[in-house]
Amino acid sequence: MNLRKLTSIKGQLIFLIFSFTLVYLVITWVYYSFVFHLIQKKEAVYVQNLLFQVVENIQTSSEDMIRYARMASNDMNTQNYLTSDHPLESLESANDIFRSFFTMTQDSQGILIALMDNSGKKHLVPKPILSVLNCLEEEYGVYHLANDGSGFTGAIHNMYDNLDYYAYYQPILDTRAPAKPNNQIGICVVVSTLTRLEKCLNQVETSPNSIFIIMNQEQDIIVSNMTDEEAGSQIFTQTIQTENVASNTIQKINGEEHMVLFQEVPNTGWKVVGIIPINEIDSDLDPFLKFGTMILFLLLVILVLWGIYIFRSIIRPVMQITDFVQGDAYTALHKRLEIKNNNEIGILAQRINLMLDKISAMTRTIFQNQSNMYELDLAKKKAELSALQSQINPHFLYNTLDCIKGYGYLSDSSEIVRIVESLSQMMRYCIKGPDVVCLRDEIHIIECYLDIISIRFENRFCFSIHIAEESLSIRLPRFVLQPLVENAVYHGLEPKYGEGTLKIYSQTPSGGDVFLCIEDNGVGIPEEQLKILEEKICQSDSDRLFHLTPDNGLALLNTHQRLQQFFGQGYGLHIESAPGKGTCIRIRLRAEPLP
Repeated sequence: MNLRKLTSIKGQLIFLIFSFTLVYLVITWVYYSFVFHLIQKKEAVYVQNLLFQVVENIQTSSEDMIRYARMASNDMNTQNYLTSDHPLESLESANDIFRSFFTMTQDSQGILIALMDNSGKKHLVPKPILSVLNCLEEEYGVYHLANDGSGFTGAIHNMYDNLDYYAYYQPILDTRAPAKPNNQIGICVVVSTLTRLEKCLNQVETSPNSIFIIMNQEQDIIVSNMTDEEAGSQIFTQTIQTENVASNTIQKINGEEHMVLFQEVPNTGWKVVGIIPINEIDSDLDPFLKFGTMILFLLLVILVLWGIYIFRSIIRPVMQITDFVQGDAYTALHKRLEIKNNNEIGILAQRINLMLDKISAMTRTIFQNQSNMYELDLAKKKAELSALQSQINPHFLYNTLDCIKGYGYLSDSSEIVRIVESLSQMMRYCIKGPDVVCLRDEIHIIECYLDIISIRFENRFCFSIHIAEESLSIRLPRFVLQPLVENAVYHGLEPKYGEGTLKIYSQTPSGGDVFLCIEDNGVGIPEEQLKILEEKICQSDSDRLFHLTPDNGLALLNTHQRLQQFFGQGYGLHIESAPGKGTCIRIRLRAEPLP
């Protein structure tokens, strides 16, 4: 009883007054809670995304240097140069190496490649980096480091050009001798300016006071976007000691809160430290908060207007039902009341719609039954006509073919004799053959047909038939394969320019069924036409076949339906085709031998 009062029109109006204030307060509380959590989440995600972009840029740059080192180390010219004792051969290898190095690094500014042999002697070193290699050897001992493996060095300052550099070193192993896979024959050093790393930092769109620092394993700064004042600040120096600060934490620097994160760069052993002011992260959320307040105010206005609309909705549904009932019967059968109120008026409208749905369903059933009876009568008449036509005695056709065959012998025309013999066998098989045959008989008829086609097209096409011996005895309906072969010849191979190929072969997977494939390399079937044909095959029934012609898939649909009626659902045709590449029809047959 209380539920009826609540769902009545009067109960809804009373409930609206009491629930209005509660809904508004709940929405306001939910919105501000959502914004608060969104700000916190955005702070972490924003900084992490920035740090990830920096790390990704550095990783891309370092991977380029690693790739250049591997390419240079595995180059046969490099290995021949380092192991050759003949000056002329070494000179030729050096020329090839210069061209190879130039090709690798021509799109990467600031990268140069140098080689060292096992004695530490430098080879093919460009003049700009000769002093850089000397500094690397003095500062880090690159030669001894490379003997233990590959890796990156820290930053060094070159007095020759007043630029900062870093390098990647890798031992060169002799890959030409598989018996000695770890035979080291030299060292490859890829040198790059720190400008590349600075570009990695500058490519990221950051807030004005964001700081990113790249550090090596010894906590030495390799490069950063700090100003000279920030670099000399004791506070920032303490902050970047990442072993004392946990990642994704908030630290106070110069009285302001900063988000501090760090992340390792793969393949390098470096770390990237990000220090971003919190106020710069939250600044773009102020408009969002103001916008949300305006939305809440608009929501309040909308709720008031909706309350006014509820009063009007009482009269309007009653007028709709009155006009609908006073209309004509035809309109009532084809239209419905669109009233979705959950009150007495809504229940009345639902009952009227339900009654009209039942009347419409009964009317459609009557029309459908009448239509089915008409089509069954039409199918019966067509079957009777087909039966009468099949009773015509084809004996005169055989006599006529014998006459043509005799004329071929007299005219010494072997082509006429072959065509007539093949055609006679096909006609006898089609007219007097049993309804159920073995696959061997179907293949014989296809061979007769292809013999005629070879003469007709002057051996323009190449045919091949490969059927497993155990599959030749399976049973199937008579004359189901020849129409598919004929389709392949006239719709696939004949329009093709030049020679064509038709393959007929069997497949026997581990399912107990046999798949017979008819494949050609003809012009194929356009995508739209193939889609329409597949829909017709999937939806084919006896009624649809009356409306088809040979040009729009009658042979395919007829064959598919005959196979399904003979073997059951799941059997029949599957078409695969691509324009310009050819068509393949896969026929699924049950592996049952003919008794």
